Amino acid sequence: MRGTIDIGIELGNTAGAIAVAEDGGVRVLRNNENRERTPSAVFMPRPGRTVVGRVARERLAASPDDAYAGFVDTLGTAGGEYRFHRAGVTRTAGQLTAEVLKSLCRDAFHELGEPPAAAVITVPPSFTPEQHDATRAAAVLAGLSEDCPLLPEPVAVALAYGTDGTAPRGHRMVFSLGSSGFTASLVGERDGELRLVGHTGDPHLGDRNIGWAIVDELLAPAVACDFALPDFARGNVRWRTNFAKLRAAVEAARTELSRAGETALFVDLRTDGGEETFSYTLTRGALDDLARPFYAQAVRLCRHLLAEHSLRPEDVDRLLLAGGATLAPGLRELLADPRDGLGIRVDHSQDPTTVVARGAALHAGTVPLPAASPAPARDEVAGLLRETRDALGRCTGLLDHAGPGLPDRLRAAVALLRETVGRLDDDLRRGAAAEWHTAPASRTRALALLRRLRDRLAELHDALTGDACGKSGRPGPLGTGPGPVLP
Repeated sequence: MRGTIDIGIELGNTAGAIAVAEDGGVRVLRNNENRERTPSAVFMPRPGRTVVGRVARERLAASPDDAYAGFVDTLGTAGGEYRFHRAGVTRTAGQLTAEVLKSLCRDAFHELGEPPAAAVITVPPSFTPEQHDATRAAAVLAGLSEDCPLLPEPVAVALAYGTDGTAPRGHRMVFSLGSSGFTASLVGERDGELRLVGHTGDPHLGDRNIGWAIVDELLAPAVACDFALPDFARGNVRWRTNFAKLRAAVEAARTELSRAGETALFVDLRTDGGEETFSYTLTRGALDDLARPFYAQAVRLCRHLLAEHSLRPEDVDRLLLAGGATLAPGLRELLADPRDGLGIRVDHSQDPTTVVARGAALHAGTVPLPAASPAPARDEVAGLLRETRDALGRCTGLLDHAGPGLPDRLRAAVALLRETVGRLDDDLRRGAAAEWHTAPASRTRALALLRRLRDRLAELHDALTGDACGKSGRPGPLGTGPGPVLP
């Protein structure tokens, strides 16, 4: 039985990651594709079917009415509703964020054998109190405790780099360059704890912008020339899928260029003459030339942040790197340069792609598990809801690991119950605001429905594990026979 939270989650606008504190260290948990990061994207191709991660991200261009990303940064802001046309549903940013958190928690369940009860969740330094509240609400929708601690991303980075009070005192600057933009933050110690001192940033200086610059300035003109396509431009919806493929190829190529001087791209594109293979050799020099204006602006923002706090480069102990774009050797050389860069000692001892999740897990290893919140009128409902979510998580985990021979009816039953539990969760939370739980009749109906859902999931679990051999293994349709309805 864990006495501390131990689970840390990076809830990124582009991608998320989950890590666990164990045996005095931290381990980043992998998803079902054996990757450490899960894209924050959701795709709903039909009613009752929700896809999160890489597949969803790849559908953004081909299915713009059924796949969405970039919703995490809109938590707690006005609007933020997303219509999934083929599924016939509308979801808020909080609900989509909860789907990403559920996916990460399933990864933890697969690795650890139990669903997380709580997690330390990182948030951008620019988040408002309203966005903090929305993040906690999304965590509850995902089945986590309402008392999940939130940790500023720069503090998580500083923790992962070992600046936890054992290093010399002084300021650290976190240089975070990812797909969603650039952020520079100052972290200092006060009363033995790391605190966020200040931050600045620009959402238009991100890895995504650099990638599109490569596509627009180098690859698109080459495609137009090679295949005689004078209208081949990103603004032309006719070529939307091709541009998405080029952008994905650039992302992979930039990773290669962090280790090599050049790399070859091969991309299958749909042209007027059918499908053609486009090839291009991208060099590190060409990448650095296009990225340098972005890097230079980031350096200017860092200098402005130092001046704002009356600090000089020599007052900063280390420059800590976070975000995949900081793997670029050209950027690291620039940052270390005292004239064109910052002249602060660059620390790249951690993997910048998972450093935030690692820091969150380190902090989680020091935080006691939150006690159950006393709410006599709602305790039984909340307990049953947690049981139902846990049962759904176990069934989904078994489903993800099942082979192709699993009957379609079992997959359909799990999908239907997942959608039903999600709707029920939303209805119960909306009802709680109106104090519906004080009405005995409403509470009784809700408890009865939750018990039916829990029992139906137990039947499904038996069928999925083979415990129901000799029986039909086929649960009856949801909603058949007499039963309660929600108030």
